[in-house]
Amino acid sequence: MSSGAIGMLETRGMASLMASTDAMLKAAEVQLCGRHGIGSGWLTAVIAGQVADVEAAIRVGEVEANRTGELIGAQVVPRPDARATDAMPHATGLGAEQVQPQAIGLLETQGLTPLVAGADAMLKAAQAELGGWAFIGGALCHAPIFGDVAAVQTALEVGRQAAERIGTVYATLVLPQPSAGLGPLLPPAPAVEPRSTGALGLIETIGYATVVGSADAMLKAADVQIERLSIGSGGRIAALATGHLDDVQAAVRAGAEAATALGELDASAVVSRPDPALVARFATAAEGLGAGARQAMGLIETRSTVALVRAVDRMLKAAAVEYEGSYKVGYYLTAAVVRGDVGAVQVAIDAGREEAVEHGELVSAYAIPQPYSGLEGRLPHV
Repeated sequence: MSSGAIGMLETRGMASLMASTDAMLKAAEVQLCGRHGIGSGWLTAVIAGQVADVEAAIRVGEVEANRTGELIGAQVVPRPDARATDAMPHATGLGAEQVQPQAIGLLETQGLTPLVAGADAMLKAAQAELGGWAFIGGALCHAPIFGDVAAVQTALEVGRQAAERIGTVYATLVLPQPSAGLGPLLPPAPAVEPRSTGALGLIETIGYATVVGSADAMLKAADVQIERLSIGSGGRIAALATGHLDDVQAAVRAGAEAATALGELDASAVVSRPDPALVARFATAAEGLGAGARQAMGLIETRSTVALVRAVDRMLKAAAVEYEGSYKVGYYLTAAVVRGDVGAVQVAIDAGREEAVEHGELVSAYAIPQPYSGLEGRLPHV
């Protein structure tokens, strides 16, 4: 049993957690052990130190959390049992040696599309460096930016305005002199070289089935490449495409129309001449995903596990199709994918649709007779 203490402070959103943790680390002799989330954007920072220091730090953190966002709760545990602290599922981030003595800005949005638009604007507005990015649940995602104070303030304001034109900004934060101990809260940047492209297009939908159909429509409408399907939270998932500006614009229009017809479109955007660092951060081609057989594809998505299981069972009994896999994107949504001849897949989808409606909430159900080859290797359910 430890002679010290641990303190836990929980907020909704990374901006509030980062501001609170920075204040705690500066208020007393404590260290950040790590952080973890439980979904819906709820994040917990865990600090350790002597009892008096931890208590003082938590008091300061509570005030800062209430000032900058939403405080969920805070607790101090004196003399914690080592077995309990060892079991904490801390997420990893940057090490203390990777946090440079410079200002940090944070842009936090609902959904990936406004974050990408805001990040591109930040990079073009000032001499600043973009860090990694992460989803934390509840549809919230964030990206930090580093530089001198004036550059970070300018970049963040321009980025906020750009993001608000596309979607919802949840929070912004500037830390002029951040503590080096904030490393575990910061997402690491991918080790990918920056690269240029004419334009970057995004289609973000609610549900996996809808984004697959949208991505297929984008590829068939113009000469673009689907770099990845970026899984978010809160049911959101985005298709990111690159190519020449005219092609990307045409692809995004086609993808938005398909998303509206198949399910729910959350956001869409075209970023012309994206900063090479932005492409490296967000649009790195997904690797290691299998390519399915070039058969017709049927997708059905429900907001109920019971409804999905019943629908899949009915589909497999109704026609000669094969179950390929399923995928969850949060917000109680799960999609299932079947393959087979066009006629068999359509029969299976019709049967599955009836079963899903009877036993739960159907979100989307449709067949793609000839999935585009450029889509096959980007599907994360395979």
